[in-house]
Amino acid sequence: MGNAMGAEATVDTETRQRRPVRIRRADMKRGQRMKLAFGVFRFCLYGMMGLSSEIFFYNLVRIARHVPVLEAFFRFQWRVDDRLGLNAIWDTPVVTAYGQCSLWMFLIYGVACFCFIEPLYRWMLYQHTGLRAAIYGIVILLFEGFTGLVLERLTGYRIWYYGDAGAILGEMTSLYILPVWMVTGLIAEFIYREMMDPDLLAALESPLPATPEETEASLQLMR
Repeated sequence: MGNAMGAEATVDTETRQRRPVRIRRADMKRGQRMKLAFGVFRFCLYGMMGLSSEIFFYNLVRIARHVPVLEAFFRFQWRVDDRLGLNAIWDTPVVTAYGQCSLWMFLIYGVACFCFIEPLYRWMLYQHTGLRAAIYGIVILLFEGFTGLVLERLTGYRIWYYGDAGAILGEMTSLYILPVWMVTGLIAEFIYREMMDPDLLAALESPLPATPEETEASLQLMR
């Protein structure tokens, strides 16, 4: 009896000392229709953020390459098929803030985050941030190389390629860009974690106000 109680106390102590799960889940069960709708929303969010981030990224790279320490992380030569005549964008003045992105990237960023980052985060909940970042970076790197080859086969153009010494997988990705993809994975993880906040999920599941009184009450909560 005493041994059993002691073992139970040990288990309780270990449970209390274990770090809390960082992923957020709503307590209530969600219908399949809501799960599908919320999944599509997250996919589109990842895609749109990927498009805008890539346009911003062109300017970040141009600036970072002139910063003594920062330039070490931006030595990759990210290029576009020469037949498209789009590589001159690297020579535009930084003040113009020009960037560019193929619409194919909406699908690629959506798939990368929804199909890889989300399940990887759920799988690596208790792992160190550095380890998670490394796994994210390697997976995104391989996915970039694979999708680049697929798009070249589908379109006949290299939507992107790398012209640096670290280029691999048919020049569709580069070892030099690995740190960038590691940070990208952590950003996607943060977005996913916040999107799974129980309060947000409860708000999405709540019915719209049906009466003026309910509408007013909802507005009061917003304030």
